[in-house]
Amino acid sequence: MSVAIQRTKRIGFFLIAIVLSLPALGQRSHLSKRITLSYASISLYDALEEISRIGNFSFAYNADLINGDSLVSVEVNDVKVGTVLEELLGEEILNKEVGNHVILIHYTPRDERSTPKLKTEYLVNGFVQDGRTGHKLKDATVYEVSKRKSVLSDSHGHYSFPLPVGSDIQGLYFAKAGYADTVIFIRPVRDYSLNVPLHPLFENILHISSQPADLQVNLIDSMALVNLLVPRKALITSENLQVYGTRAFQISLIPYVGTNWMNKGSYTSAISFNLLAGYSGGVNGFELGGLVNIVRRNVRGLQVGGLVNIVGKSTLGVQVGGLFNVNLGHFKGLQLSGLMNFQRDTLTGTQIGGLCNYLEGKMQGVQIGGLANITTGHADGWQVSGLTNIAFKDVSQAQIGGLVNYGRHVYGIQIAGLVNVAKGNVTGLQLGGLVNYARSVVGVQLGTVNISREIESGVPVGFFSYVHKGGLHRFELYADEVFYGNVAFKSGTNRFYNIFQVGVGTSWMVNYMYGIGTSFIFSPALSMDISIISGLVFSTTPSLALHGTLSKLLPALEYRFRKHLAIFGGPTYNLYAFDETRTFKPDGIAPYTFFDQLKGYQRIQMWIGGTLGIRF
Repeated sequence: MSVAIQRTKRIGFFLIAIVLSLPALGQRSHLSKRITLSYASISLYDALEEISRIGNFSFAYNADLINGDSLVSVEVNDVKVGTVLEELLGEEILNKEVGNHVILIHYTPRDERSTPKLKTEYLVNGFVQDGRTGHKLKDATVYEVSKRKSVLSDSHGHYSFPLPVGSDIQGLYFAKAGYADTVIFIRPVRDYSLNVPLHPLFENILHISSQPADLQVNLIDSMALVNLLVPRKALITSENLQVYGTRAFQISLIPYVGTNWMNKGSYTSAISFNLLAGYSGGVNGFELGGLVNIVRRNVRGLQVGGLVNIVGKSTLGVQVGGLFNVNLGHFKGLQLSGLMNFQRDTLTGTQIGGLCNYLEGKMQGVQIGGLANITTGHADGWQVSGLTNIAFKDVSQAQIGGLVNYGRHVYGIQIAGLVNVAKGNVTGLQLGGLVNYARSVVGVQLGTVNISREIESGVPVGFFSYVHKGGLHRFELYADEVFYGNVAFKSGTNRFYNIFQVGVGTSWMVNYMYGIGTSFIFSPALSMDISIISGLVFSTTPSLALHGTLSKLLPALEYRFRKHLAIFGGPTYNLYAFDETRTFKPDGIAPYTFFDQLKGYQRIQMWIGGTLGIRF
């Protein structure tokens, strides 16, 4: 129990640490990466090249925007990329992150942007093409960096994008899933016709065919519920567009009616409110949804959905779903749902489902399900359910199920109302109301029926135990002073075995008895058994009728001649109880007694006897 308390404390401290560290848990962007540089009198162009190399991203900018030949000195130690760029380029150059690019654009003061023009916009249009085959690419995204607006190419690969009239150079970002993106800079002083080629990311494995190359859609975007709620344009734009910027706030009525409009699947929000349903790139803080929350990437913090939460990648924090939680990445923290939690990857923390929890991966922590817990990986912690716990790989610590527990190797305890199954080894305790099964046991099996291939160390205790390798499986033929012919079968281990016996004696009395016992091995040939058996004695004349109950204590020495042949014998202590008014043998079955007492119609007899027999 102390282990469970310690684990609960660790989880509690872990959740507190999550809340306290939320500002630092956002998705790592290029501008937030920390770099160290030390150069004196280096060209600005070379400085940018070195920054992009260390940060593992690419700059995109118009050559007229900055003077690349100017000399700069850089001396920074563990400083964010965004801070370094601000020192190098000044406040007039803005940074925009899209995909693996940091795009540099000119800052336009608000009063200049509002200056009236005779013509308000120019049109840029053309085709997006496969750069290798020349095929027109449908559903390619054209994204204007500064205004954060986007369009999709049509079924013929054609796009048309309006740019506001002005002297500022505008950056257009062209992207499609499966292709390398590209950035083109345009000064909107007239209409432009522009065809843009995109090159496949894996040209060495994508063969040339009559159709352009394509990749599978993100798994979350292929879900039926997501397709029902989110417009096709928003899904495709989110698949094509990887934007790493975080917005402080977003609010949605439904996925395509909200502050982020069709680009909402690309952005991460610190605070997200979805009146009915919402669709976003990520959450780094808090999200509340009246019905459904859909997040394509990561969630950090607290997410509460009236019906369903769906997260495409990892979740760190607390997730509460009225009915369901669906996570396609790893989860750390507390997950709570009214019906079901579905986890596609590793779980670290606590998962509580009103009906069931399903995890495709490793569990480290606690799973509590009203009906069932299922884990396809290792279960390191506690699985507790009303009916069934299943771990396709190893179980460490505990499985507690109302009916059935299943695991590969179990290191700890399995407790079930009916059946415990360990496909491999059990090191610990199996406690089952009906059946315990394990290939190998180091510990204790406690149940009505215990089955194992071998007991390495420990003991099975129950009504019947069978150990295939190294277990005890013996038949006995023996006689005593009352029943001259007895057949018994012993099964289990030398430490604890079960006895099933039938016998026949004088006046054709018969017995059906069950017992338990233990053996002490002195040498390969010599051993001693101590057994206790009890059962029913029937008379067969004039008809089969219950005569009484017999209990016996049998200590016996055994001498083994061969592996499958031994002789044994010893004294017995007998206790017999019967109703003398309801039998043709009112004197009982004892040949002699040292105790014989009548209480009402019930008579109790005790005597000392002996046994002699052979074992196979």
